[in-house]
Amino acid sequence: MSACIHTPVEARGLTKRFGAVTAIDGLSLHLERGEALGLLGPNGAGKSTALAMLMGLRVPDAGAVRLFGHAPGSAAARAMMGVTPQMAGFPDQLTPRELLSYTAARRGSRAPVDDVIAAFGLSPLIDRRMAGFSGGEVRRVALALAFLGRPLLVFLDEPTAGLDAEAQQGFRAIARAYVRDGGALILTSHHWDEIEAVCDRITMIDEGRKVMDGTLAEIRARMQTRRIGFALPEGRHPPEWLRATPQGQRWQAESDDSDACLRRLVAEQTPFADLVVEPLALQDIIARIRPEDRP
Repeated sequence: MSACIHTPVEARGLTKRFGAVTAIDGLSLHLERGEALGLLGPNGAGKSTALAMLMGLRVPDAGAVRLFGHAPGSAAARAMMGVTPQMAGFPDQLTPRELLSYTAARRGSRAPVDDVIAAFGLSPLIDRRMAGFSGGEVRRVALALAFLGRPLLVFLDEPTAGLDAEAQQGFRAIARAYVRDGGALILTSHHWDEIEAVCDRITMIDEGRKVMDGTLAEIRARMQTRRIGFALPEGRHPPEWLRATPQGQRWQAESDDSDACLRRLVAEQTPFADLVVEPLALQDIIARIRPEDRP
């Protein structure tokens, strides 16, 4: 990737109204090279509107966006970014190879299309007409187009919708490598494990306003609770003080001091086996942080 002295994304005070409805209310975002930001929020929170303004598809009523110092709708900004929208559609009569070649020419990219063909497993599809492609196949083409030529900035809106588990894992590996190589990425997803796998930071919005922002490490540091999973011999139950719940053939509990909890279990000679102690998933952490505790 070529060097660029400007910040990939700098957005200040973005506001967008649709009649009496304020979809985005004073949103500010900042993204550096080598960072992946997860943009989260419930349905109707304003994520798609925020992305549209960042990409130059909508003009904010107030505030401003700069992508590498350029207006987001400018030719200079578009040349530096790749996009996978939530809904992608392509002409039925074209093949993935034709779409990739056309996009490479438009971007002025000299990168061979073979790189993304291999990365997204498009070889069996590359010269077939798009008519009749499944949703997952269309999604793989859309992702290949977004990463074609290794753009400096990529916007991904629900990138793995329709992909099978193997393709999802492949995408996550590609996205992580892209960021490690200095790329900047903004991702929205309903898959919390995808956010954890790809993103360094998250920004959560609700009713158009930022309600949480920080690195995953910062957010996890504020929640010390650990999940304890274990098995017991048939017919045995964990002690009442542990407040464990059955999970299939296993038991599960949570504790803010898992070490003390385990010492007590050992002292009481609880015959547990197959012990697993792990931090809460991102989704659970965010759900448990009270609104007044959010930054």
